[in-house]
Amino acid sequence: MGGIRHLWTVGVGLWAIALGGCMELLPAPTLPTPPAAQSQSLPPCVDDDCNCGDFRDRALAQQVLDAFEGDPFVLDQDGNGMACESLPDSAPPLDPTAPPSSSPHLALGNPSNAATANPNNLLIERSQYALSYNRDRGTANWVSWQLSDRWLGNTPRQDNFRQDGGLPAGFYQVTPNDYRGSGYDRGHMVPSGDRTASVSDNSATFLMTNIIPQAPDNNRGTWRELEEYARSLISEQRDRELIIIAGAYGTQNTLANGRVTIPSRLWKVIVLLDQPGAGVAGVSANSRIIAVDMPNTNDLSANWRDYQTSVDRIEVATGYDLLAPVPVAIQAELEARVSAE
Repeated sequence: MGGIRHLWTVGVGLWAIALGGCMELLPAPTLPTPPAAQSQSLPPCVDDDCNCGDFRDRALAQQVLDAFEGDPFVLDQDGNGMACESLPDSAPPLDPTAPPSSSPHLALGNPSNAATANPNNLLIERSQYALSYNRDRGTANWVSWQLSDRWLGNTPRQDNFRQDGGLPAGFYQVTPNDYRGSGYDRGHMVPSGDRTASVSDNSATFLMTNIIPQAPDNNRGTWRELEEYARSLISEQRDRELIIIAGAYGTQNTLANGRVTIPSRLWKVIVLLDQPGAGVAGVSANSRIIAVDMPNTNDLSANWRDYQTSVDRIEVATGYDLLAPVPVAIQAELEARVSAE
């Protein structure tokens, strides 16, 4: 897996080498473990490796620092007991509730209440998907889309990455060349493979508002395997319908002179509707749900299942309200469940 687990493996090796000539062996280092009672209130990064770029505010970073002994993630860089002091003390609250949408892609909600007023939470609705765009980051906050047999066909990959001319005047138009030479892939949120019924559908996935800077091994390996797994659920049973919501958060660095933020983590929630075509009414407490949160790095497990988590913990990390239209009791049960595919 990423950071902490990789360092743990290296640490064990160095520990063994250093003690090779000793008569008495010391205990091997172990992974930090949060108290069980706190695990659901901590962001998913604690399961592999956290850094200050993973947090939306200092309050959340402090919560992680306080949950572990010895500061294993090095969040207190000057030893004063304060985590990630360069972050804002608290993240801004969610925008006011957005007007209802008839888009089938938003059947399970608008996680950030995206609308038209906030340039960093701008709702863009297309026939192929819906997304919240962040002007200052130059990427989507999240994208939501329906996946069923009707979206899948034989249309070849168009590969026509291009600016999104539909953005408001004054927004920087991210171009494919902004990623050139960066070491990061132009990674899809809605995969090209999820929109193969027509040329126009596939082409829509190559708009740069649907693209994020993604570590190559993540994009071509772990993330791609998860995308293919979602499509396999449809190929297994053609009358199935999925609602998928995916996003990115955190900060590693920037591209295009600061206009495009490289996210530190990626997440995805997949809900398999009990009743295809029924929208939120097709969701029950027994609905199959997959929630994944992984580091946007090359140093990660090849198996996406290693990054399964709960919707509750993704909400902790992002501040979003996922699955909001689902009845409260059902929502609570689904969001607390750690997927186990």
